[in-house]
Amino acid sequence: MTSVVKIESEVESSEVDNSETNHRDRRRFTYASLGGVVVASVPYLWLLMNDWTGTYNPLRSIPYFDDFYDEQAQAMLHGHLWVPTGSLGIEGFVHDGHTFTYFGLLPSVLRIPFILAAPSLTGRLTAPSMLAAWLLTGLFSSMLIWRVRIMLRGSVALGWAEAASLGVLVATIMGGSVLLFLGAAPWVYDEDVAWSVAVTIATLFVFLGILNRPSKGQMFAAGGLILAGVLGRQSAALACIVGALIMAVWFYSGRGGTEHKRWALPMVVVAFIPFVASCVVNWLKFGTFVNGLPLAIQVWTKVNAHRRVFLASTGGKGYSFHFLPTTLWAYFQPFGLRVQSTFPFLTLPVSSPHVFGGYVIDILYPTASVPASMPLLSLLSCWALVVCFRRRASRGHALMRIPLIVGAGATFVDFELGYIAPRYLGDFLPFLVLGGAIGLIDLWERWQLQRKSARRAGVAAVVVLALFSLAANLGISLSATTEWTPTQATNYLQTIKTVSDATGHPLTNQIHRGSALPFWAPANEVFVVGDCAGLYISSGVNFQVVPTFQIERSTWVTVEQGNTFDTSLYVTFNTPPSRLGTGVQLFSVGLDTVFVRSAGHGKVQFVLGDPRFPVFGPPFKPILGARYGAQIVTNTVLHMVSVSMGFSVVLSGLLSGAAFGAPVEVQHQPNDVFDLPAPLTVRAEPTPPTDMSLCRSLLNDR
Repeated sequence: MTSVVKIESEVESSEVDNSETNHRDRRRFTYASLGGVVVASVPYLWLLMNDWTGTYNPLRSIPYFDDFYDEQAQAMLHGHLWVPTGSLGIEGFVHDGHTFTYFGLLPSVLRIPFILAAPSLTGRLTAPSMLAAWLLTGLFSSMLIWRVRIMLRGSVALGWAEAASLGVLVATIMGGSVLLFLGAAPWVYDEDVAWSVAVTIATLFVFLGILNRPSKGQMFAAGGLILAGVLGRQSAALACIVGALIMAVWFYSGRGGTEHKRWALPMVVVAFIPFVASCVVNWLKFGTFVNGLPLAIQVWTKVNAHRRVFLASTGGKGYSFHFLPTTLWAYFQPFGLRVQSTFPFLTLPVSSPHVFGGYVIDILYPTASVPASMPLLSLLSCWALVVCFRRRASRGHALMRIPLIVGAGATFVDFELGYIAPRYLGDFLPFLVLGGAIGLIDLWERWQLQRKSARRAGVAAVVVLALFSLAANLGISLSATTEWTPTQATNYLQTIKTVSDATGHPLTNQIHRGSALPFWAPANEVFVVGDCAGLYISSGVNFQVVPTFQIERSTWVTVEQGNTFDTSLYVTFNTPPSRLGTGVQLFSVGLDTVFVRSAGHGKVQFVLGDPRFPVFGPPFKPILGARYGAQIVTNTVLHMVSVSMGFSVVLSGLLSGAAFGAPVEVQHQPNDVFDLPAPLTVRAEPTPPTDMSLCRSLLNDR
C-alpha cells in the first residue's frame, strides 16, 4: 500500500513538473518571438510611415493607388460592387457599363467600420491596414512555429539558445523578407499581398492543427480563413482550397486514422463554400467564374498597345506555361541581387529578368530572387523538404507534407504570369515561414546530440544569414522608386553622399552629366542636366514596353529642379461641382491645358487635356468656400506636370507640347453675365526655384 501511494505521488509530481516546464518553455518562446517582432518593427515602421519623407505619418500613402479599397467599400455600403467611372484610372475593369476593381473585398470590408465612424479617414487607411496585416503575420507566424515545434519535438525542454534562434527566425520573417519592401509602398498593390501573406500563414497554422487533432472549432476556423482568402488575393486562397480537398481525401483514405475518417466530408465543405463565394464575386464583377481576370476589358489594355500585343500572344489569357523558364529563373536564380559600392550597398538587380524563348512579356520589373534576398528562410525550407518527404519520415514530419504543398501551391500562378515584380515574392512567404520553422526545429533536434561547439556554430550561421537577409531587404526597400517625391529623393541622395564621403567617394562613379536625360539607367545612377538645370536619380525600372512612360523618362526621380516653374495656386470652389459642367480651365503649359470638371456625386476631378494622352485625376469632394492650396510642378525635362494638394497628388501626366522652360499660364475666372460668382476663384503665386545646393555639391566632388 505504501509503495502504491509512493508511485502515485511520483506521477503527480511528474505531471506538475511537466506542466511547469511547458509553461516555462511557452514563456521563453513568447519572449523570443516578441523580441524578434520588436527588432523588425524598427525598420518596418520607419519605411511604412517615413521612407525618406523627413516626417512620421501613420496615414502615409501613395497617391492614385491608395483609395481603391475605400471606393469599393463605399460602393458596398450602397449595395453594389461597381465604383465611379474613372476612379480607378488604368486599373479599372469595365463590365456591363460599370467599373470594377480586380482587388478583393476583404480590405474593403475591414475598412467599412472606420469609414462609417470617421468619413475623413476615407482614402487614408492603407498604411494602418498594412500595419495590421504585418502584426497579424507576426502573430500567426509565431503560433505556426510553436505548433511545428510541439508536433516535431513534443515536450522536449526549450533552452534559451534554441528560443533565441527561433526569435531570430521570427525577426527574419518580419524584417529580413519581402515584408519590408511591401511596407515601403503603402498602396493597393502591396496591401493586397500583405493581407494574403497573413491569411495564408494563419490557414497553414490551422491546417496543421486539423491534421494533428481535428475538431469542429478548427474546421470553422479553416473555412473562415479560406473564405477571407478568396475575398482577398484569390491565387493563394485557391491553393488553400485545393489543400482542403487533399486533406479530405487523406482523411477518407484512413491515413489520418480510421476514427478520423468522418472528417472527410467537413473538409469538403470547408473547401466548397469559399470556392462558391469566389465564383459569385467573379460573376458579379466580371461575368466569369474561374477563368481568371478578363484583361481585355481593363482600361490599361485599351490605352496600351503593348498589352494588346501581349494578350494576342497568349490567346487573351495573360498567362502561359511558356513563361516557366523565365519566371523560374527570375525567382530562383542564385545571384538575384545587385552589390554596389554606395549606400545601401545591396539592392535589386540592374536589369529586368531575361526572357527565355523570345516570348512577349507584359511587364518586367527588376526583381530579387528568393534565395538571394531571403537566404536563411530558403535554406531552411530546402532542408524541410528533405526531412519531410524522405521515405522514413516521422509522423510529425509526414503531417507537414500537405501544408508544405499548399504553401508551394500559393506561388503557382506567379510562374505562369507574363508579369514579374518584386511584390510577388510575398506569395512565397507562407511556404518559407512553414519551411523555415520545420528546418530550424529539425536542426535543433540534431544539434542537441552534438557538442556545444557545433551548436554554437549552427546558431552563428543562423544569425549571419539572418543579418544578411535583413541587409538585403532593407537595401531593396530603401532604394528609389518612381513614386517618390523630390523630398524623398533629396533625403535619400544626401544620405548616399554622406556615406560616400566617409568611404572614399564611390558615388562619383555614378554621377553623369548631359544636356538631356537618357530613357533609362541602372538604379541609383545620378544625372545632372546642363549646369544644374535639374538633378535626377534613377529608379532602375525600364519602361521600354510602355512607350508613353519611356517618353516622359519615368525611370528617373526628380531630386532638385532648377529651370522648372513651380507655381502655388489657390483655388476656391464657389458653387456646387455640377456647375462646372464639362470643365473650367485652370492653367495651360504650352499646348496642354489643365481644367477641373464635375465627377458626379458632388465630386470634382482635375484633368490634363493633352492632345494625345489625356489624364484624369482621382475624384474628390470639395468644401464650398474653402480655399485649397495647389502646388503645380511643370518639369519639361521629364515632360511632366503634376498638381498636388496637401499630401495628395491630384493630377500627374505627360506634357506633349511644352518647350523647355515653358511657363504656367493661369486662367482667371470672371463672373458670369448675371454677375454671379464664378464657379472657381483662382489666384497664383510663383514659387522661387531651389538653390540646387546638392547638385552643386555633387558636381564639385567629381
